[in-house]
Amino acid sequence: MITFDKPLKYGLIGGLVIITLSVLMYAMSVSIFNPVFAILNGLITFGITILLAVLAINKMRETDFGGKISYFQALIAGFIVILVATYIGNLFGYVLNGIIDPEYLPRLIDEFLLNMESKVPEEVFEEILNSMDESRDPMKNLLKALWIDPIVAIVISAIVSIFVKKNTTDLLA
Repeated sequence: MITFDKPLKYGLIGGLVIITLSVLMYAMSVSIFNPVFAILNGLITFGITILLAVLAINKMRETDFGGKISYFQALIAGFIVILVATYIGNLFGYVLNGIIDPEYLPRLIDEFLLNMESKVPEEVFEEILNSMDESRDPMKNLLKALWIDPIVAIVISAIVSIFVKKNTTDLLA
């Protein structure tokens, strides 16, 4: 039987960390569309969610299952951690960009587009412009995340669970 208290707890922690990072980026006026920063931010967020999924699965394995956890149990626990963390982060993104400061995201997009206009060929710039226009609406971003996040969470959790589902009782013998 899978208990959801630990995955929910670690997912909430992950969501709070993602919110904290978002607030820091907002307060420091960091351009989230700068390619270097976007990659760095993605890796940090991705790393935090994976770390918290691993910690939750390990904690469940040790405290709830006596050192043994099945792949399916690890998969479900990791999925919950990642999904809760990403949903909380995306809900905060909607609140920030749709309610608190609706001009924030369009301003960052405009700055990015002005910076890119002279650096890329016109055809490439048109493609960038079209894809960025879709990113201006916080509600569309939230709705997109509501169906993409579960897919990402299941894939990441499936990979993480392969490595975490150890039977630690065998290691002690």
